Amino acid sequence: MGRRIDLAKTRKPVRDFIRGLGKVREPVELVLNGDLVAKIIPPTDLSDAEKQRIIDEGWAVVEKARARAKGIPASTVQQAVDKAVREVRARHARGG
Repeated sequence: MGRRIDLAKTRKPVRDFIRGLGKVREPVELVLNGDLVAKIIPPTDLSDAEKQRIIDEGWAVVEKARARAKGIPASTVQQAVDKAVREVRARHARGG
């Protein structure tokens, strides 16, 4: 199995959000800025092989991102993330 997150150890807003979903009986897509970033599906919807394929694809994306950022100081990455967050928040504040 891939990564497992113990929700009891996450921040309260995350726990509250997941609790608010209730028992997932059909897929729930999580969209951020128009991009599909995650899908929560009932654990019984996929075979073990399908689950493993999805996990493998996810880790491949993570590795690609890590390779792209290799050699870039963490502070530089953090500045870029902070700037992007500010831009998105400003856009949302303008109603966009």
